[in-house]
Amino acid sequence: MNAFLARNRLILLAYAGMVVLLLVTAMFSPGFLSASNLRSTVVLAAFVGIVALGQTFVIIGGGIDLSIPWVLNSAAIVMALLCGSQDAPLVWVVPLVLAGGAAIGFVNGAGVAWFGVPPIIMTLATNVILQGLILVLTGGSPAPSVPDLIKFLSVGRIGPLPVIAFIWLALALVATLLLSKAAFGRHLYALGTSATVAEFSGVPTARTTIVTYVISGLTAALAGMLLTGYSGQAYLGMGDAYLFTSIAAVAIGGASILGGSGHYLGTVAGALVLTILTGLLPALNLSNGALLIVYGAVILITVSIGSEIFAGMGDRLRAGKGKREASNG
Repeated sequence: MNAFLARNRLILLAYAGMVVLLLVTAMFSPGFLSASNLRSTVVLAAFVGIVALGQTFVIIGGGIDLSIPWVLNSAAIVMALLCGSQDAPLVWVVPLVLAGGAAIGFVNGAGVAWFGVPPIIMTLATNVILQGLILVLTGGSPAPSVPDLIKFLSVGRIGPLPVIAFIWLALALVATLLLSKAAFGRHLYALGTSATVAEFSGVPTARTTIVTYVISGLTAALAGMLLTGYSGQAYLGMGDAYLFTSIAAVAIGGASILGGSGHYLGTVAGALVLTILTGLLPALNLSNGALLIVYGAVILITVSIGSEIFAGMGDRLRAGKGKREASNG
């Protein structure tokens, strides 16, 4: 039990923080714990969690994906353009859109793994290119209609539970198995810890890197289609809010932004924390600007904790303490 707690300390802290934040929010907003509001919270958290699934894999591998906003937006708009309000085309449109997201992820991964382009530059360039392509494709006016089946998957219910909660649960199960039981998970952690050491150890670093970006493209595309069903239309800029949200969810879940550690179960807690926090802000009469400050602070703190400078500072402090104790002795 002690070993389990030590190994999953940060994940457990994320869930503990979620519970505390939930109780605090309920104090300021008495109706927050109602069944309907909790369902809404889960639905909104699911969008963050699905987008952050791919980001989790990329970050554990030592990278970052800044193309998520317009992969998501592109998927939403292409689906709306091809389907309109009809369900029948979804049979081929959904696989097509998911394949497109995977292809974009492959391009990102290939640029990073094969051509040595830094992840920030590669994915940011992809994001800007996609934004331009969609603006040209739509003329700035995307289709307003959404298929009813997508709406059902996004806001429908099976009994008391949202349909999207089941989708999120299934994805979480797959992600957990990949990270905990599959050889891919071991390769991914090794890659994030040290790409050089991993390569000398026989880990297929290039393939592993590309797969992480493919997963990120897939989950961003899936989230884009589902988010269209929730909002009732595809609109330009709908993915922008999910860039730092996805990174912050991974960080809150206990992953190191520098790679090599973390788990999707922690990211699930991070997605719930951010969604609950969004509900707390209106109760405290705070704007969304406060939420952006939280995102920035979370990312800054987690990067600082994992950085070599911070680690070196800790080592120096411990060394100084040891010298003082030796001199006093």
